Amino acid sequence: MPLGTTTSPELATRLARYADDLRTRGAIRSDAVYAAFATVPRHRFLRRFHFRADQFTLAPGEQPPAELLDIIYANNSLVTHEGRDGDPMSSSSGPTVMARMLEALDLRQGMRVLEIGAGTGYNAALIAVITGAQVCSIEAGRVAAANATGSMTDLGLDGQVRVVHGDGYLGDPNGGTWDRIIVTCGIAGIPPRWLDQLAPGGLIVAPIAHAGVHPILVIRTDGGAVTGDVALWADFMPAAAGLRPATLFGHDPEHDITARVAYRLTAAAPAVGADRYNDLTCFLGAHDGRTTRAYVEHPAFDPAGGMTALVEDGAAAWIQHTGDLVVAGDDKETGPLQARLCELTDRWITTGRPAAERWTIAFKSHVELAEPLLTPHHWRLT
Repeated sequence: MPLGTTTSPELATRLARYADDLRTRGAIRSDAVYAAFATVPRHRFLRRFHFRADQFTLAPGEQPPAELLDIIYANNSLVTHEGRDGDPMSSSSGPTVMARMLEALDLRQGMRVLEIGAGTGYNAALIAVITGAQVCSIEAGRVAAANATGSMTDLGLDGQVRVVHGDGYLGDPNGGTWDRIIVTCGIAGIPPRWLDQLAPGGLIVAPIAHAGVHPILVIRTDGGAVTGDVALWADFMPAAAGLRPATLFGHDPEHDITARVAYRLTAAAPAVGADRYNDLTCFLGAHDGRTTRAYVEHPAFDPAGGMTALVEDGAAAWIQHTGDLVVAGDDKETGPLQARLCELTDRWITTGRPAAERWTIAFKSHVELAEPLLTPHHWRLT
């Protein structure tokens, strides 16, 4: 394994602690995924990144100081590209999410994997170590693709991992067949071309847009039917163009609600608790397409209480995990939104407070799009 020659005893100890922590958190379940996180040096895939208010630059081939390694080898998502040069924003995802996605991918030795969204290349390297087989990673960002390619070369993985600068909507530009497809950006649905490139019995793990975020689904095909099961609740930077058409979304979570009138209604709905808020959000999104994340700049709104709202025509009503409702807009617009939130919250409770992971989704081709896409059509509790 070429990676072994790059690891000092001190770094090997740090990597083992890092993998141990991910296993303790429940993100790692298998020995193969554990070995990958304990082997692949994450810092070797970072050139420059932001963490909180700070920006860091790493010199190629040099080991960062201990305080920087403490940030890198912890459960931190790191922004690696801000998107100011025409390339899309990019980040190195939080390790617990990465590990849980790799476990959901159900990888085995010899499996060929297509990745949509190379980012730094770290995830593709983890996959390569787990499978020992070919990995093709598609990256829309020119700079990110070049950096990921350089990291693969530096670590001796360039013969196994192919990084392609291109449009992930098209899948593998060479038209290969892949046992698994993993997606590391938020998408609205599945392009038919991916299904053509998926081997029989294969599966796709992808963050699919729902309720203003991107829960991660395990997607399978059976006799022409395409279905997905929610594996975990998460959010990703959104993809662009054909993978996430703007026309499918009534409200972009990046855009604030601009209504001038906003106020809070204390204990106007049942309190659901912060630990079950995502489950409620998933339920709301399955029953009302106006469900999304939203923000308003107003003292009445506390984003820490939850950002799930129903949004229509610029008016919004939020339910927060405390049971408070926050509304923004005229009463004639927000009144029906408030009533709908309370109705659906009561229904979630009487249904037994189902977890997000209990949902199965049927996909169907969306006929109104210029570029074909299979999007969630029907949500069903199992």
